[in-house]
Amino acid sequence: MTSKRPVLIVMRLVDMHRVHPEQVAGNCARCGGIVGIYPSGQQVMRQRPDVEIVCQVCMGPVSRTAQLAPGAIAEPFQSRRRKT
Repeated sequence: MTSKRPVLIVMRLVDMHRVHPEQVAGNCARCGGIVGIYPSGQQVMRQRPDVEIVCQVCMGPVSRTAQLAPGAIAEPFQSRRRKT
C-alpha cells in the first residue's frame, strides 16, 4: 500500500491581500505560479520535506478533512495589508 504525498495549500501571491512579515515565496507544484508561504506553512515544510506545495486555484474545493497548519490561527493578526 502506498501513502499519498501530503499537500500544503497556499495562496497565489497575486491573490493575497495581506502578507506576513516572515512569509516566503515559492512555486505551486502543479501550475508553477508564485505563492506566498506563511510561517506555519514553512514549519510544515520543515517537518514534512516531502510535502507538495499547491496553490488554492489548483487545489479547488478543499476536503473537510483538511487541517490548518500549526500557528495558522494567529497569522492573520500578525499580517498587514499588501502594498500595491
